[in-house]
Amino acid sequence: METEASHMLEAALEQMDDIIAGSKAAAMEFSSSMYELGSPVSAGPLQVVQLAEDLRLALELQPNQEERDGLRAQLPPETAQALIDWLQIGTVSTSSNNETYQERLLRLEGDKESLVLQVSVLTDQVEAQGEKIRDLESSLEEHRQKLVSTEEMLQQELMSRTSLETQKLDLMDEVSYLKLKLVTMEETHADTPPQDPADTQNNKAEVWMLTNPCYVQPMRLRSFKENKKRLFLS
Repeated sequence: METEASHMLEAALEQMDDIIAGSKAAAMEFSSSMYELGSPVSAGPLQVVQLAEDLRLALELQPNQEERDGLRAQLPPETAQALIDWLQIGTVSTSSNNETYQERLLRLEGDKESLVLQVSVLTDQVEAQGEKIRDLESSLEEHRQKLVSTEEMLQQELMSRTSLETQKLDLMDEVSYLKLKLVTMEETHADTPPQDPADTQNNKAEVWMLTNPCYVQPMRLRSFKENKKRLFLS
């Protein structure tokens, strides 16, 4: 049993040495009928793992430490060094990956803190912009109210001007009527006998008052309009 295990261990170590070194040696057969190994050239990752498991099982079959030491002493130095290098590279790679993970974790923590700070700054900026927008909306509302008030004042001014224009036209109409009446009175006066100088002076004063807009009163204006209607109707 011990001899059989020794042969298995030696064959497995030689197979693994050939795989790592890239040897093109032919496949070897274990003395035990339980294991049959293929060519190292065509060995895939699963077969390498199987060889490592075979090596572990073979070592477990050697409970005596002296026998294990004896088997290890029988290994070629190149084989032992190749196995040591292979296992150490895996350990170093695992350690390096762990360090990289820690560094990445620290970097992600730093990025998280940076993002939190950026979010805080952006929140403050958004609040400041919101305050400015509210101020602008308030100012816009004030200007809108001023515009409405100005439009109302303009509308009142236009109405006032329209009223003044209407009054002006009425006054011009009254003046035309008075001038026409004056001409009529002069024609009538020319056809009548001479009057007393006092009556003539009174008539001139009356005509002057009637033709002067400064002395035209609202009641007189209505009276003039009625007289005008009667004059044209006659």
